[in-house]
Amino acid sequence: MWTEVVCGAVVFPGLFHGFRRVLQSVFTHWTQADVVSVSERLVSAIHASLATAAGMTVVTSCRDVMTDSHWLVNGFVLFGAPYMANDIYAMYLSHYHTQRVKGHMSTYRRHSFQTMKEFLIREWMLVLHHVVLLLVFLPITLFFRRGLGDFFIGCFFITEFSTPFISIGKILIQLGLDDSRCTESTAYLSS
Repeated sequence: MWTEVVCGAVVFPGLFHGFRRVLQSVFTHWTQADVVSVSERLVSAIHASLATAAGMTVVTSCRDVMTDSHWLVNGFVLFGAPYMANDIYAMYLSHYHTQRVKGHMSTYRRHSFQTMKEFLIREWMLVLHHVVLLLVFLPITLFFRRGLGDFFIGCFFITEFSTPFISIGKILIQLGLDDSRCTESTAYLSS
């Protein structure tokens, strides 16, 4: 049980800080807000891809949707739990640095309860989503469902399928590549 949690606690913060270092050294003209935001989105895309793969594995292996079980359900929930906590931290850093770039230097001179409060007011829905997953979904999955319904939890994991595309789209917009040939082709086809 603790092995998965420790692995998640190493992998996701490690990826976040690793991406920050690499992006900062490669894109020297980027602001700290750009580096943190892209790093957060890359880690989010990786987590969502892993969740989708885990979900597909569980769903395709279950014949009986109520009683069949798969070890990957509990394993991925434990592995993904540190991601939820780390992503709240990464979202806060992204908010903090973005507000500094936008010129709110008086409030965002340094980290404080005020900057945390502003983050929570602005991003309350995403923070609530992460907290509910940690405090409600995790205990239900691990302790209260008595090993039933792995198929449905696999389906829940699959709902992360769109997240990598959303994250990559936001990164492309941030890089100014939202007006590329792919975007023009999509706009042409939709008209």
